[in-house]
Amino acid sequence: MDKPERPVERIVGWNCFSLREKKAKKILLESENHSIIELDSGELCYFAKLPELTLQEALVLKKMTRDFQGQNLKKKPEDLENFIENYCVEKSILLDSEQRKYFEKILESRIFGFSALDFFLNDPAIEEISVIGIGRKKPVFIFHREFGWVRTNVFFGSEIFVRDLANKMARKIGRRLTLECPKLNANLPDGSRLTAIIPPISEEASLTIRKFRAEPFTAIDLVENNTFSSEFCAFIWLALELECSFLIAGNTGSGKTSTLNCLLGFVPKQERIILVEETPEIVLPHEHCVKMTVVKEQGFDMHSLIIDTLRMRPDRVVVGEIRNNCEAIAFMDTLLAGQGRGSYGTFHAQCGKEAIARLKSFGIKELDLAAIDLLLVQRRWAQHSGHGFVEKRRIVEALEIGFSGECAETRQLFGLDFQRDCLEKTGESEKVFSKARDFLGFDRKKFLLEIEKRKKFLDWIAQKKVLGKDFFEAINKPLAGVF
Repeated sequence: MDKPERPVERIVGWNCFSLREKKAKKILLESENHSIIELDSGELCYFAKLPELTLQEALVLKKMTRDFQGQNLKKKPEDLENFIENYCVEKSILLDSEQRKYFEKILESRIFGFSALDFFLNDPAIEEISVIGIGRKKPVFIFHREFGWVRTNVFFGSEIFVRDLANKMARKIGRRLTLECPKLNANLPDGSRLTAIIPPISEEASLTIRKFRAEPFTAIDLVENNTFSSEFCAFIWLALELECSFLIAGNTGSGKTSTLNCLLGFVPKQERIILVEETPEIVLPHEHCVKMTVVKEQGFDMHSLIIDTLRMRPDRVVVGEIRNNCEAIAFMDTLLAGQGRGSYGTFHAQCGKEAIARLKSFGIKELDLAAIDLLLVQRRWAQHSGHGFVEKRRIVEALEIGFSGECAETRQLFGLDFQRDCLEKTGESEKVFSKARDFLGFDRKKFLLEIEKRKKFLDWIAQKKVLGKDFFEAINKPLAGVF
């Protein structure tokens, strides 16, 4: 009996099913490279516009990949077109114009990119990519900015291929996914974050990629998408100049790191910033910025790196994410040591009270909590729309931490009106105002006028569409005389 042929997805590592296999109700989004379809069942599907490869095409692609990589030359993507033409002449293979086009696209992704995942990595509307196993019944899922979680028409056919793909992504930092090390955290060249696991941690190989924009968000971007208000933004801008420290708490995926990244853009450009992260995510426009990354395999954990910042004369210390008691205590040490002009970080908690309770459970003394000037809480939740559930990310409250007797207490300064979907001022600041009084000689009236002036400036540059580095330069110029 003849041995059965391997399916296409076992030969090239992946495949996709065509639209004709699904009953489409209507097209919700159409572009050159993909479409989002609502099926008769009501489910949404992201269709990458790729052909369902035949067995013969898969075998040719595999041989082309091997031969191109075996050539003794500096391989470049622009060499592929001539290579395909010469290969077809030499092997007497006839490809039509459409085949040549997608052969070149697939070969480029196999050799120079990250295989089928490139088709999702190149879509700016996709925030997350998830590989949950292999086979047609476990396609790749994506999180779309407009439609939320959506299944795709692409699936992987080999666990070894998925593992090798993860190792290719992590090659730059020298980490590998193996049976002895079945979990991997790494960053792609564009800054996107990869988490990969294989058995025995998971039943099947799994990849999760959280994408990051090539051009980082500015505070204006988050004001425009309603993450927070321009008044809140102006207040934080002044608070940072007054050397206030803050912690951003929230649930997983709520956008804590993106918000931290944006707000740190208000730190004056001449200051020295020390970043400590487990996985590099924060991208700051400041020239004098030192980045330290956790390398657990060599004994450099978050706690030890935070302690090292005490010897590095920072103006600001930024901790990507505080996860346990050792890291929390080390973070508090940077605050209590009074080094620099402020310390900042993110933390998992659903609200202000929970954040305080968790910090206390980590061994932080009640008296020490007041070293954190502000506690910002950001939440992510699902809300029903016309095409299913979409996620919202919002700052839901901003709090000052103070004392009542010997107990830490919080005072709300801003709160989210969920009905109007608007962050509103709910209280007057005492801690930030006292610093403005001591450092700048402001009375309450001048303090409020300064925040209003900054708010008007932010609204003005938003109208002018001043973004990216231009935004950073604009906020570092004196505001006197602008209005």
